[in-house]
Amino acid sequence: MKTPNEMGKMKIPMLLVHLTFAFYDIYTATLAFPIIIFPICSVYGPAVTMFFENRYNYLVRLDCDTQSRRFKRSVHYFINYFITLNVLVPSFLNMPDQSVARQIALEKLPCLPLKIVNHPKFFMLGNEYLIFVCSGLFTMFVWTQIFFFFAKTVNFIFGIKSQSQRTTQLQRQFFIAVCIQVALPFVVIMIPACYILSTIYTNNFDLAFTNFSVIMITSHGLFATIIMLLIHKPYRTETLKVLGIKMFYKSNKVEVTYLSTNISTISGYPGTSALSYVYFIHQTF
Repeated sequence: MKTPNEMGKMKIPMLLVHLTFAFYDIYTATLAFPIIIFPICSVYGPAVTMFFENRYNYLVRLDCDTQSRRFKRSVHYFINYFITLNVLVPSFLNMPDQSVARQIALEKLPCLPLKIVNHPKFFMLGNEYLIFVCSGLFTMFVWTQIFFFFAKTVNFIFGIKSQSQRTTQLQRQFFIAVCIQVALPFVVIMIPACYILSTIYTNNFDLAFTNFSVIMITSHGLFATIIMLLIHKPYRTETLKVLGIKMFYKSNKVEVTYLSTNISTISGYPGTSALSYVYFIHQTF
């Protein structure tokens, strides 16, 4: 499946995000259950951050392809994933005596079977306040970056006056499509994740809600794939060709008149006419 040249700068980030979605579903459905391992959601924050950082880098920054900029981005990526991997380390360094912790767990949740409470592979961190502080600081760290890159990119594509109206319109449409591609799967996973997190502090476990949360989490990759195919026509067309559904992937012919060869593309780099991107964004079934 060939990615259009106009999407060249987004090909690797989109591939990594899609592979992350697929691996997340496989890991959750086959390795994490029947016990939900909540920290597997923590990598989502840096992934979304890097997605918006990519748009900011190639649209807003004038030095996007310089060696110094690439080095700074590498350092930025490293810091984000290093913090992600170590955000809960303070909680593990402050673990209580497990015999006492198991007794506390049994007092808080007397309905739990003893085989779960006394399972040698399960342990309690004990300090809920420390977990809350670490998670809260990490959430602030991630969302501050997302808001910064999002605001800077929106300000650029909705405020720029130096390029053609068509190019500006296509840039806006592509950015909105990227936001939808990230936001909808994010909502699908955040709703059950918030519920699971709330059970830690409320001690209110509802089997029906828990099962529904599990179903939503494991269907996350499916939602992400469907949304990507609905938004990006080249991928949708090639997928339908592979499936042999000809009646749906026959595209309408669009006559394009190239007015200029010096207009920047919506992916943020010069040398290609923006009108060539009409095929990518505007054509529908």
